[in-house]
Amino acid sequence: HTHFPNATPAAADPRTGALSARGNMDVDPTTHMAGAGGDDGNEGTILTLKLLIPGTAAGSVIGKGGSTINEFQTQTGARIQLSRNDEVFPGTSDRLVTLGGTATAILGALHLMINKLVADSEGIVAGNPQVKLVLPNASCGCIIGKGGATIRSFVEDSQAEIKLSSQDRMLPGVTDRILTVTGAIEHVLRAVALVATALSEDDGYAQLSQRPSTYASHHGMGMGMDMRGMGGTGGMAGVMAGMGGMGGGMGGGMAGGVPSLMPQASAASVSVTVAVPDEHVGAVLGKGGRTISEIQVVSGVRIKVSNKGDFVEGTKNRKVTLTGSHEGVQIAQYLLAQKLRSSVAPGA
Repeated sequence: HTHFPNATPAAADPRTGALSARGNMDVDPTTHMAGAGGDDGNEGTILTLKLLIPGTAAGSVIGKGGSTINEFQTQTGARIQLSRNDEVFPGTSDRLVTLGGTATAILGALHLMINKLVADSEGIVAGNPQVKLVLPNASCGCIIGKGGATIRSFVEDSQAEIKLSSQDRMLPGVTDRILTVTGAIEHVLRAVALVATALSEDDGYAQLSQRPSTYASHHGMGMGMDMRGMGGTGGMAGVMAGMGGMGGGMGGGMAGGVPSLMPQASAASVSVTVAVPDEHVGAVLGKGGRTISEIQVVSGVRIKVSNKGDFVEGTKNRKVTLTGSHEGVQIAQYLLAQKLRSSVAPGA
């Protein structure tokens, strides 16, 4: 009764190619649930599953006037919600999709979404679909297993590539980790089914998955800023020289509404060190470290301030190192410069 005969509307689309055709052979989402321990009892359990999609791909899933997302909900019985276009997962330019319903309904909805994204050439890595699940850190143990045994068994069973983001790379204020699943459609669905089954059996997951999500809001925090004077090597002179132009550029960016962060925000990591006068480090840190935490969450960049007394040679300037994507580092530099400007303005 839970078979979805229409589960692959995109299969006939020539743009999906062999991938979708192969997925159409045996991808009845119900078959992907059953093998997880052979117990079908989980099919009736109501689950919440969160995943990320590139901001650029959101239109594909929503459709004109919400037509596509409504069709997916009607076909599968799953509830599908997207974060607003200015609400992205911290450290990324990805929007959050929340799927709710039985495991079978969720897998059906995910299957339709993947097919649509593949048809529109979105969410594909090295020729294969990629799904990024957002998991509460506290529930990751049931996915990893003792010594990594569970996640290894999921890889062997599904034949998908499954990677969990490092706990050490979680940004301040963020309690979720990213599980990235890559492979052919049927392999990805099988892997997600195994993960969903494990989560449904985890005591704390149901409650944790209902918590409000942490978002980085990018109102006016886009690429309208003028980064002149913000060269790769940084240095306080570079920061200060860039401030005037950046302020103007930022105003222009804000006037244009909510710009989107570029998809390559997760590209190669860069590291920039800037010098900050010792007396102004407090403004960068904020009360109880709040300011630096907020900047890290918004920009997705890791920020390290040198210890007291650890100065740039021959100066009384502390070293502030920013590590992350090129765009994220630019945003963090702008926010730091803004804080420094407000702290030096009274005496200027």
